[in-house]
Amino acid sequence: MPFKNSNPVRLSTKDASPLPKYALIILTGLYIFAGLTWRGLWRQEASSFATMLTMAQGSIADWVAPNVAGLYSGTFGPLPYWIGAFFIKMLHSIASPFSAAQFAIALQDIISVYLLWLTVRRLGCRAELQPQRLAFGGEPSARAFGKMLADSSTLLFISTYGIAAHTHDTSEGATILLVCLLWLYGATLTLDQPLKARWVWGFGLAGIGLTLPFSLFVFFALGTLATLFFIGWRDRSVEVAPIVMLIGLTIPAAWLLQALDNPAFQLNWQTQQAFSPLSWKNQAYFAKNIAIFTWPIAPLSIWCLWRWRNQWQSPMVFLGVLMALIPLTHLFITGQRSDMSMLLFVPSLLLIAPFGLATLNRGRANIIEWFSVIVFSLIAILVWAIWLANWLGAPEFLLNNLKKLAPEFTPEFKWWPFSIALLTSIGWLFLLRWRATRSNEALWRSVVFSSGGMILVWSLMATLWMPWLDHTRSYAKAGKALSQMIPQKTSCVRALGLPESARGAIYYYANVPFVPVQSEFDKVTCPYIISTELTLAQPVRAQAGQVINLSGQSWRVIWTGERVSERKNSLVLLRQN
Repeated sequence: MPFKNSNPVRLSTKDASPLPKYALIILTGLYIFAGLTWRGLWRQEASSFATMLTMAQGSIADWVAPNVAGLYSGTFGPLPYWIGAFFIKMLHSIASPFSAAQFAIALQDIISVYLLWLTVRRLGCRAELQPQRLAFGGEPSARAFGKMLADSSTLLFISTYGIAAHTHDTSEGATILLVCLLWLYGATLTLDQPLKARWVWGFGLAGIGLTLPFSLFVFFALGTLATLFFIGWRDRSVEVAPIVMLIGLTIPAAWLLQALDNPAFQLNWQTQQAFSPLSWKNQAYFAKNIAIFTWPIAPLSIWCLWRWRNQWQSPMVFLGVLMALIPLTHLFITGQRSDMSMLLFVPSLLLIAPFGLATLNRGRANIIEWFSVIVFSLIAILVWAIWLANWLGAPEFLLNNLKKLAPEFTPEFKWWPFSIALLTSIGWLFLLRWRATRSNEALWRSVVFSSGGMILVWSLMATLWMPWLDHTRSYAKAGKALSQMIPQKTSCVRALGLPESARGAIYYYANVPFVPVQSEFDKVTCPYIISTELTLAQPVRAQAGQVINLSGQSWRVIWTGERVSERKNSLVLLRQN
């Protein structure tokens, strides 16, 4: 009779076969750097990048109180911008500010993958999580089982759309993922090496305090206390808790107290702390998008919690559930939703999804595998078809849709993007051939096509579609045109109702000397105003030469510009008559 453990994992040595290290490194490298190809600054990252640039070009006050060229922002902490600004300053002689910030994002992604691998491997080696002993032996060793789970977690990281969407641009997403995974690694390491790991855990909590919204940091601090006195940690909590909480609370508090000395930042920060129940609109938004955002780790995590329901005292289950409950509770109590809200659920899902994968039978694993093969192959065919439509002029319905979205776009053939796209597609075909001709029982086989497919699609988008995407999303054309309209000796320009993203992009491309937002209109005289059509609320679309009255003063429109995707809300440059 086999020895029956309380966990549901029943594996053989072949099931836990390791993924070759070189393959894991290649896949991770392709995934991280595929999204960092040349392009312009896009709307979703413009304000965060401009905050980094403002710090790099500004004074210590800009480092303490993050701002977008004078527009203070208290939503997130300063750590994402500190990292970006540091690389902008360090690489200024060999790279543009935007390229330097992209490099900082890539480096954070690499560290995040490594932290996840270490965390899952350490949990996978714990005695209470080992597979059941088989009647005639042949079950994997603890080391082999832990490594297989860690390799699978890396593949799941690469496979998740939500991670790719928020960690390939110069926004706060990469840092959010990094600090959350550092917190998880510190908590996991403390189980075995408490005196050494408490410092890692403390800095992980401090990183969360310097990155996430303040109210969410409070929830994480309470979650850290709950963990310190949970089974597995409580025996050493007296030695660990003081260091973890001291480091984790004092560093963010020191920054916040210093930043709140700035009245403008304090006003913005206090506005961000307003609480209200989560609206029905936001609830519907989550319901519609969370499944796509977290595929395939969400279904695997749910399956994990069901199969491991008798192991609720396990550190793996506890940490996974806690890391999901913290942002969920914060979301429903405060109603604070940002573009990164769904990303906060990803670390917990990445932690427990590999353990759900380990309990799948062959049939369920094959569903994930063939679903990935079919979906990513179809997406790749569609990407190639649309690219070819630009050159062949057929099929017409694809070409007409492209012209409708970007009527002024002119395709330009370049050999290096085409070569990369072709090689990546051939690599996908070889991966399909490998699956068809070789039998492999390793558990990571069921998700290797999810990660390979994500790399395929991401690479094709970054090569074949990048010129079109950049044409429709980048502020480069509008920003450079605007820079020609404002004389270099202009002392100040006022932004009126200008979104953070537009303000950041204009600051980068046109180097506009914006007047601080808190300055009163009547007390600061600026010869130019940059605004938008919706803000000006004119009965007809703004045109050059049109006269507009603002606060009893006469202003003339001298330029209008727009991103292709924002044609209904053009930027407007006014000069005082």
